[in-house]
Amino acid sequence: MKTNTSSLRHFTAAVALVLGVSAQTSFAQTTSATTDPVGFITLTVAGGGSVTSPKLSLVSPTVTQPISWQGAIATVTGSGVGATTTITVAGTPWTASQFNGAAGSFYVEVVTVSPNTHTTGALAVISATTANSITVAGNLTSPNVFAQVADSIRIRKDMTFNDIFGATNTAGFLSTDDASTADEVLVYDGSNSVSYFYYIGDAFGNPAGWYNSISFAQAGNVVIGPHQGVVVKRKAAGGLSFTSNGAVKTGNTLFPVVNGLNVLGTVSSQGLTLLSSGLYTGNNATGVKASDDASTADEVTIYTGAAQGTYFYYIGDAFGNPAGWYGSVSFAAAGSVVMQPGAAFVLNRKGGPAFNWSLPSPNSF
Repeated sequence: MKTNTSSLRHFTAAVALVLGVSAQTSFAQTTSATTDPVGFITLTVAGGGSVTSPKLSLVSPTVTQPISWQGAIATVTGSGVGATTTITVAGTPWTASQFNGAAGSFYVEVVTVSPNTHTTGALAVISATTANSITVAGNLTSPNVFAQVADSIRIRKDMTFNDIFGATNTAGFLSTDDASTADEVLVYDGSNSVSYFYYIGDAFGNPAGWYNSISFAQAGNVVIGPHQGVVVKRKAAGGLSFTSNGAVKTGNTLFPVVNGLNVLGTVSSQGLTLLSSGLYTGNNATGVKASDDASTADEVTIYTGAAQGTYFYYIGDAFGNPAGWYGSVSFAAAGSVVMQPGAAFVLNRKGGPAFNWSLPSPNSF
């Protein structure tokens, strides 16, 4: 969720997957202006895997932690391209390190307030807190404006492995004393992935819990960002379903897209279609690249059960095929293809600058 000069936190992965995931959501609307709708999402991970041939599924957290604090920006100062930004608010509502360090990982969301006109929904990790200021990673003021005086900020704690999958593995993943035989959860950042598994514990002082598959560092508090898609390597024959409780993020959200393969989640509780996703803007600097040929266009791959479909935005022609989303192979109209809540997808960015996908706000729950 860090912000830099051109895009939010990098999150890419070079993967070729045959996946299965489905989701069911249930949310209740709250009445307070400073709280979000709350509820749960049920994710189903496909079975049919084995130790030698895992079944892969792609999921995203979707729900978030509730808002910890909300208010207006009094001042905002960026300190160099790609460096940090300091945001102050009125009064002294916080304590030192309230939103960082031993308190856990928190992030700030910027909500544009009129008369400001920049795109709303930037997310940035908080690295320091004083009585009335927070410091975040990245420059939110230059060269692109992500935050201005009078904008509203919302502060949330990050979701972690323990939050999403359960500190005691309530999700039900296959757990063993060896990552090579356990289900693995891969989290991607940049072009690199880190693998985690649930360890059953031992008599040598290592308690049961989530661990890094390579370093064997405890990982229950490892963060999975709102924008991050997660690859699950299921090594058991049976599928599993689990629920994740939390708040539904409202308002638009900026997700980073970089050149190459991006594995992206969504925070849309109602799901999206390709047409409603906002991925195509008509401008290659702010959205996916369109073309008259799938081989040169940016492509989106969506997984449903054991199947997968790849799609691109066609520029239209004089033969009766209007501009719009089409299947890369079938060339069937695809604007109504659904990105399910709780699912993630792969976006192959084939050229042009990095951009921030402006994920539209849910309009119903």
